[in-house]
Amino acid sequence: MKKIFSILAIAVLASQVTVIAQSKTTRAFAEKYDDAFTLFFYNNTLHMLNQEDNKEFEALIKDIDKMKFIRVSKKENNLTDADFKKMVDKYHDEDFEDLMTMSHEGMNINVYIQEDDGVTTGLVLLMSDAESFSVLDIIGSVPLNKLANLISKVQDIN
Repeated sequence: MKKIFSILAIAVLASQVTVIAQSKTTRAFAEKYDDAFTLFFYNNTLHMLNQEDNKEFEALIKDIDKMKFIRVSKKENNLTDADFKKMVDKYHDEDFEDLMTMSHEGMNINVYIQEDDGVTTGLVLLMSDAESFSVLDIIGSVPLNKLANLISKVQDIN
């Protein structure tokens, strides 16, 4: 009986890990550019960052389970528009759909959404400016009218 309980517990934990895993494309990108500027944020970490109890920030992060941010120098890594296109195709293969394209403070941003039965389970933002290419992979959701605020906060990270 103890053995069955242990196996069941491991199976439940393993299923939880796969539910909150970043996309395969993001993981492959992170592995390829393992010296890139990379940050991880979990929901509890995001709440700790909100030291001033900012209600707007709280609304922005309340449905985020995990975020991974990766910034890579275009020049140092010879990244081109073709590399960007390949990444988009890989996200599409993972059932991410085009949500929007925008420009924000000199950066071109493509946003992709993944849903399960109409519920947003993930967002990926591919951001490109003259110097860098960045990926923000979000597990959970962000109010779409708050995306520009999130992008501004991410751009301020150095």
